Amino acid sequence: IELKGFESESEQTWTSTGLTLWRSSQYLCDYLVDNAQKLQDKRILELGSGLGRSGILAGKLLGDSSEGGSNIYVTDGDSDTLLQLRENIELNGPLPAIRCHQLLWGSETAQTFLKRHASDKPFDIIFGSDLIYVEKVISPLFDTVQALLSSGPNAMFIMAHCCRRQGNEVDLEMVLAAANRAGFEHSVAKEKDDIFVFVFQRRKDSAVASS
Repeated sequence: IELKGFESESEQTWTSTGLTLWRSSQYLCDYLVDNAQKLQDKRILELGSGLGRSGILAGKLLGDSSEGGSNIYVTDGDSDTLLQLRENIELNGPLPAIRCHQLLWGSETAQTFLKRHASDKPFDIIFGSDLIYVEKVISPLFDTVQALLSSGPNAMFIMAHCCRRQGNEVDLEMVLAAANRAGFEHSVAKEKDDIFVFVFQRRKDSAVASS
């Protein structure tokens, strides 16, 4: 995978954190490779795609299987990042399974996104890495997942999170508490040093209530 962007120390990353690669994305990529069969025939969404490393990898893992029903929507909220993301997708193409759109987090914007870009059909798998480093984005993130994730029993939100990322003001307890309030239970798929890969799924009582 070939990506264009900036070093994490670059001034550009102060105004747009999506224009660089952060450490957790490699762990998310490892998980996707190890679980590539789970992507087949699924509707997939990446949040905070940044330069597109994980989404592009998922597109390559699917290959031409988009004809069988798999689609990957790679998204970011930042306009500058989206420009670089689209360039990287083209650079690594053709990737027939990938769609690229802007998505601002929050329940209302997520529901609008679903209707406007995704035929009002929720996603089987949502993933993202290094999504949370300030407290104010935690609730909008899980509101977004709540709105976009299918209520099916195998639907999952996969998130790679670095606890000691530079500038991080968020601890794990805050993230997991917010997930619990949003109706999700979690398991740890990978853990190494300060990086975790979590798999969130709707709690059975939450799934029944939302169906």
